[in-house]
Order: sequence, then C-alpha cells, then structure tokens
Amino acid sequence: MKRRSFLKLSAGLLSSSMLGGCSGLFASYRGDLTSTAPLDNTNLSKQVWLGKHFWGNRLQDWQRIGNELLCTREEKDFEARTVSLLTRQLNSSLQSGRIKATVRNLTPNEKGFCGFLLGIGKGELTAKGAALAQRAGGENGGIIAAFDSLGKLSFRQFDDESKALDFTIINRTPFNIQQYKSGDKITLDCHLDPIDANHFDIRLVASNTNTAQELGFAVLHKVPADQLQGGISLLSSSEPFVAGARWGFSDIETGGGKITLNNANTLGPVMGCMYSVNQQVLKLSCQLMPINIKEFSRVELQYKFENQSDWQHAGTAKIEDGFVARFRLSNWDYLKQAQYRIVNPQKPDDTLYSGTIAKDPQSSKEFTIALYSCIIPTSKSLDNTHYTRLISSERDLGRYTKDNILFPHTELVENANYHNPDMYVFCGDQYYETYPTRYGRHTKDAKLDTLYKWYLWYWAFADSMKDKPTLVLVDDHDVLQGNLWGDGGDHSDMLKEEDGGYKWDKDLVRMIYRMQNGHNPDPYDPTPIKYDIPVSYAAFEYGGISFAMVEDRKFKTPPDYKANKLATTGELLGKRQEAFLKNWQSMHPGKPKICITASMWGSPQTDENGKGLIDYDSNGYPADGRTRAVKLVSDANALVIAGDQHLGLLAYQGINTFDDGSLFFAGPASAAFWQRWFEPHAPLPNQRNNDKNTGDFTDTFGNKMRVLAAANPKVTHKVFAKQNTTWGKFLADRNLKSEGYGIIKINHAKKYYQLECWEWNTDPSTEKQFTGWPYIKEF
Repeated sequence: MKRRSFLKLSAGLLSSSMLGGCSGLFASYRGDLTSTAPLDNTNLSKQVWLGKHFWGNRLQDWQRIGNELLCTREEKDFEARTVSLLTRQLNSSLQSGRIKATVRNLTPNEKGFCGFLLGIGKGELTAKGAALAQRAGGENGGIIAAFDSLGKLSFRQFDDESKALDFTIINRTPFNIQQYKSGDKITLDCHLDPIDANHFDIRLVASNTNTAQELGFAVLHKVPADQLQGGISLLSSSEPFVAGARWGFSDIETGGGKITLNNANTLGPVMGCMYSVNQQVLKLSCQLMPINIKEFSRVELQYKFENQSDWQHAGTAKIEDGFVARFRLSNWDYLKQAQYRIVNPQKPDDTLYSGTIAKDPQSSKEFTIALYSCIIPTSKSLDNTHYTRLISSERDLGRYTKDNILFPHTELVENANYHNPDMYVFCGDQYYETYPTRYGRHTKDAKLDTLYKWYLWYWAFADSMKDKPTLVLVDDHDVLQGNLWGDGGDHSDMLKEEDGGYKWDKDLVRMIYRMQNGHNPDPYDPTPIKYDIPVSYAAFEYGGISFAMVEDRKFKTPPDYKANKLATTGELLGKRQEAFLKNWQSMHPGKPKICITASMWGSPQTDENGKGLIDYDSNGYPADGRTRAVKLVSDANALVIAGDQHLGLLAYQGINTFDDGSLFFAGPASAAFWQRWFEPHAPLPNQRNNDKNTGDFTDTFGNKMRVLAAANPKVTHKVFAKQNTTWGKFLADRNLKSEGYGIIKINHAKKYYQLECWEWNTDPSTEKQFTGWPYIKEF
C-alpha cells in the first residue's frame, strides 16, 4: 500500500482519538509489511455451500454466487452472521498479518456493519471450535475491524460477556469516509503490525474497489498480542436488536507470517462417509455439503483391495434430499481390507474423499466397540445473549472458551480412539434442537437448520468413522422432538408430542432417517410406517458377533397419564420388532449376541428424595411392552447396549425377579444438558461392592432390575434440587457432570464381554474409569 495522502482530511484525523496521538499518525504512514494472496477465487454457481475454505453460521444465513459470499439474513435478532476462514488462523508470532476483502451493502440504506472478526478463542479453541463464533460477543470473542453502512471505519468489541450485543466501539470517534455511497463496493484491507514484544497495531484501510482510490483508514493502537490469536471470520450484521443491513464479501485475500495457513482444515464438498458390512453386503453413505445438485448430481464410489493397483468402479449414486448419496454392494469380499474413494463421475481421477473398508475380523481377535450418545456442541446456546449459573456451584462459562465450546470434542474422540475400536455405535441424539443455535424446525429453513446441526456432529467424528464400520440409531432429538412416542406414525397430525407420532414436516423426518440410517445394514422388514417413514431395525453379523438393532421409539405407545401406571398396557417395540427379535434368537448360532437400542428398558432413576422418579419418556413405560421386550433379548442370551438417558448405568433388567433378564449397559452422555440420577434413599438389597447406588430396585412402573453401577453427576440430586431455579434438570458446567463414552470388548477366546465406562477427559492409558467399571460378563 502506498503512503497515505490524507492532507485534506488531516484536521479531523489528528483530532481523532482513534490515532492514539503520534503513535497512530506514525502507524497511518507505515508501509505495507506483507503482501496477500487469494484465499479462494473459484467461481461457483449459486449454492449454500460456500466453498472448502469457509464455514457459514448458519447454513441458511449465507449463500455463494460466483466469487461472492452473500449474507441472506437481515431480520431482527440475527446480529453478527459470520463466515469462518477455516484454513486461516492467527498464531502467537510477532509477525505481520493482513486480510483483505471486497464488501458491499446488499440492502442499501439499511443500517448495519461488516468486517473482520479477529482472534476468536484467543488461541484456546481449535480452528473448528473457533469457527462457531456468531451473534453474541463474550469472553475470548475477539475484535471486530468494522465498516458500517454510513461509511465509518471503527473497531468494536466482541469479547464483552456483559454486553454481548452492544458491539461497543473501542476507538471513540470512528473515521468517516466522506465519498462513500451506500451500496458501493469497498475494499477493506486490515493490517496487523507488531510494534513491540507484546503489542500490535491494527490498521483498517478502505478503498474504492473500482478505482483503487484510498478513501480512509482507522488505527487501533497497542493491542495486546494475546488478543490476536485464534480464529478469523467475516462478519455481517445489522445494528443490535433491529432488522437492518446484510453484506456481501468477495476477493478474500490473506498474507503474512502472523496468519497460519492450514489447508488440512478444508471442508467439502464431501463431509464424510459412513459404512457397514454384513457378510457380502457393503452399504456406504456419502454425506455432501449443500452443493448445487443441478450441476453436480451424482457421485461415484471406487475401491481397490489390498495388493490391487487399479481402482474398481462400484457404481454411481444420486445425491438425494439431505445431500446424501447411498451405495449398496451385494457381492462384497468381506474378508479383505479395501481402500475406497468418492469421485465426481465427470472427473473420475479427482478424489473428493477417501477411507478404508476394514475386513471382517470374525472371531480372530478381541472385538472392541466404542459407544456414544447424546452430543451437544456447546454447553450453552450461542443464541442466548446472557449466561447465568443454573445452580450456585456452577462455574461461569466464558462464551468462547473450552468450557462452552465443546465442539469438535477433541479429547473425547481422541480418548475413545485410544482403544482402537473395531466399530462405532451411536445410540441416538446426535444433536439437539437448540444447540448451538435456536430452534429452526418450524421455519422455511428447517432442513438447512437440521443439516447445520448434523454437520457439526459429522465433522467431529468423520475421521473416526471413515475407516471403521459405524451404526447409527435415530432417537427423539434427532427428529427434533423432546420426546418421541412414535406409535407407528399414527397421531402425527395431532399437536402434542404426548399424542404420539412425528410432529414436524414428514419430508424432513424422512430426510433425517436417510442421512443417519442410509448406511446401516438392510432392515429386517423394510416396510415403512405411516407417512412412508422408513424403518431400520435389522440383524447382521460382523466381528464374529450376531447383532440386532431395534428402534425403541418408533412403535412406542403414547403415555396415558390417567391410567394406573402399574397396570397400563401398550407397545414398546411393537409387534413387528417383537417378531423380529423372536426370529433373531435362532440366527447366527454359536455367536455371542448384542442388541443395540436407544435407551435402557426400564426406568432406573430417582428423584431428589431418592425415590423412584416417574418418567414416561423412559422405556420403563409401558411395563408390559417393556417386559415382553426384555424376555425376547433374554431368551436370545443377548447383551443390550444403549444410551439416551445421559446416565451411565449397568443393570440387569428383570422379568419375574431382579436379575433374570438381560444385562443392559447404557453409556454416559458424551455431552448433554439434562441430568438424571440413581441415588436410592435407603440401602437396596444385593448391593455390588457396597456401593450405595446399586442393588435391587423396582421402578415407578413396577419393573424389577438389579443395578450394578451408576455414573451419577458429581453434584447430588438433593443438592441440585435445592439450588435449581429452573423448571428442568439443566447443568452446563462439565465439572459437575459425568460425561464420556462406553467401550464394549468381546473376547471370543475367553468367551466374555468386558464393559467399560470412561469420562471424556480421562486418560485411558493411566487413569481409572467411572466407579463400578469395568465389568466382565461371560457369554
């Protein structure tokens, strides 16, 4: 950049406190310390996916046309829409950095501002975690280098937890560009210049894009170096609390040693792949970003086995609603390992995504399953503008700290992967309706909003799943309901969840099942339920194990609150699945059997007084349907694994006595907001290891069970209830919760299961599991 020519404006300039006196004037004449290079100048047709270098918050708030990223949201309460520069982060070095972009107000005469959000996470968050910053400022939120609809340059706070939507201007007198007309294209050029061992100056220069004429600049002097670490985002915003301007960005460039380039962080057009193998049948789903399917409508699957040099064509698949493509190969050599890749059929040598299809180890080794369920990306919703403690013993959680931004769950994933799982099982609630952002299920953008949440789950686990078989169950929050009594689809036209059925757009529900279950083994009976909603209950064989997957919400009877709960009759699994489990008993003879379900078939939970808690959402209800289901898996001599209740728990579910049914292992929530406890008020018979939270228990629906271990929250229910001022059982502070994952090991040689329950941040190489685990059961 050439030396400034501001003599005509010097009077106003020198009186402005934004210059910081002589230091600011000196900074204004400083020459360019680094050059820039384009981030991504690819011309793309109109689509929601912004390109592999970008992540938009939210999907429905942005689109790309050609080289321009366009904000589509201008309504009230949608401040600070952001696009993360995924492959660019501010590092801790004392080097110069530079970010440029052409901006324009897409809504001339509407008020608002745009610019660069700098230093998200303050170096504490991963690039993926920092990518979520949006709407409200807070701790470690960063600084906005801003240009507004009146032509003013300024710097605004995005790190004030107490004034999350004020976006307070830091330099008291913003510089006003006299020549600016609303809607003009302006090139913003932001320089980060080190001035001593601990500080930077930030210079923001505005030029007319068409003429390259420099119009004005602002300087923020002596910014602490530790504030300029972390993520970088583009930002489009109205003024707080009102509808207003939205902005477009193009010709984005970066440069300088202060900015780390990490192209490994690119995302798309393929998000990832999941697959399952059932003897000769391979099923694989390919999840894509929201591309323009009019121009890119199919993908091709190729593979090659070990010792093969040439790729084999497995077929092409249409990209369906939900941006997912599904493949099914019926003559798979499951005893061999293979590489696979996804390509564009028009460019078959251009790999879009790749992974490994593991060979079926059968009974040659100890087989390990990683068990996950219930995963939120943030401890509190990013749309909440004020965070309060839910109970007094909670810590204050800074908005853009590791305490609040849990995504991408790095420690959880790395610790689970330490066990080298042969299979991943996700028992449901892959996402929740208001995390990290508000409800979107009732809007015209419901599909994109669901995809936004689904992508965050996928992004966290994609690298794990791409090389190992993965099984996914759809639970209530996955179909955007707090509770689901599916009732075979009946009563879906009624208002309340308690009426039964699926409450939201049925095309959206079908999309969800397509995305989450499209790779699962073939269903036992593929006949859909009402509204053509698919089923996914199935039997398959892998790793020398006979598996059954059941759907314990899809056919479940709605609650009857007026009936005697000890005598109520109804369906848990429904007649179709009961017949399936009866047949499964004789399938795969001689192999250990594992049944996978969303939730434990009983209600082992207590209230704040230690008495059984009434919960119709639990699968203790209805009792007769529950008992039939328990007997079916018990007759199969099956271990049952589950999730859902957020409470890691190990229990025999009884039929006539407390321990004459199958052993159930419910893994802990991986990251969840709602808490449950099992803390009996009086000692129970047959405690295990003198643990007061174990023993023979009869739930509120009359179901008998023997609880062997419970990973209760670290705060007792009684203490929680005394402090809680909300209507629910909400906790945000992970230090007070017990979250993590389960591990199931099947030892064929010694004929036993080993069940393990681990906290998310426990080092499995040196530390201990939750109390009561591991547990070994013979088969």
